[in-house]
Amino acid sequence: MKRLLRFVIASTLFSIPVSYAAQAGSVIVGVNVTNNDGTVSQEFQDDEIKHLAENGVKTIRTALVSYNIDFIIKAYQHGISSVVVVFPFRGTKSWSHVTLSQISSQEFTEKFKPMLDKLEAAGVRLEAFELGNEINTPRFNSDLPDGGGGRELRLADLNNSRDPQASLVAKGYRAYLQVLATLKDLRDHSKLNQHTPIISAGLAQRLGPSVYETNLRDTVEFFRQNGIDKLVDGYGVHVYPSSDPNRPVQERIASLEEDIFSACRSDKPCWMTEWGFGNSDQSCPPKNEKALAKVVQDMRTFF
Repeated sequence: MKRLLRFVIASTLFSIPVSYAAQAGSVIVGVNVTNNDGTVSQEFQDDEIKHLAENGVKTIRTALVSYNIDFIIKAYQHGISSVVVVFPFRGTKSWSHVTLSQISSQEFTEKFKPMLDKLEAAGVRLEAFELGNEINTPRFNSDLPDGGGGRELRLADLNNSRDPQASLVAKGYRAYLQVLATLKDLRDHSKLNQHTPIISAGLAQRLGPSVYETNLRDTVEFFRQNGIDKLVDGYGVHVYPSSDPNRPVQERIASLEEDIFSACRSDKPCWMTEWGFGNSDQSCPPKNEKALAKVVQDMRTFF
């Protein structure tokens, strides 16, 4: 697994010290930061950066949107680099309304380039570009039906021109690759970020039999068949495993290898840009905090 894991993001969905997630060794480790939705005050953002810096965080993953650029710049000035999630579409529409089969490179350029220019004017060198998020699910790709029964599309489905639904999804993935090529061209011609890694959209594990989605490994393989290895430096992957603190060690490791890291069989590594455990307990601190802390510690060991 050491050949596969280049980036681990601790998506802390419950109470755990940030400093615990910030220790890296030779691996790039960071935390997801999603506090800025355009309504957060400057004072709050400043406090957040201070908190991250005080706890030794060196890398964050955050959205590259116009209202978040100043936050990214200020974080960089405090020694915190960013993996930026770049949206492959233009406008303010929600992710669930994005139809990948209708996105265009021109619209992407019109939105992305001014933001990159502003970051570079401020001297910001990014940790990585990640184009999109969980595009193999209907939550972030409306080419995939949402509701009305589930289906897991496999590689044979995506390559089946006689399957109307799978063909539409495949068309969207090819349009995504065209935008990815545009991102690479803009990256290659930038002043400060010519060598910043490009990561494909973090892909989700199987969400369940009621969800219409494409298999994580087969999505990567379809992208590879269509030339993604010429465009990216790694594949983004996400995992939200069972929070059962008694799940056997070997079972967890086998699941990671089979369901996630087996997708990275080329010289392009997986970048784990989200991982964590769901927690429905709204009390603070959570009543099951001890068990949750244990599974986080266990997962770090397994990685």
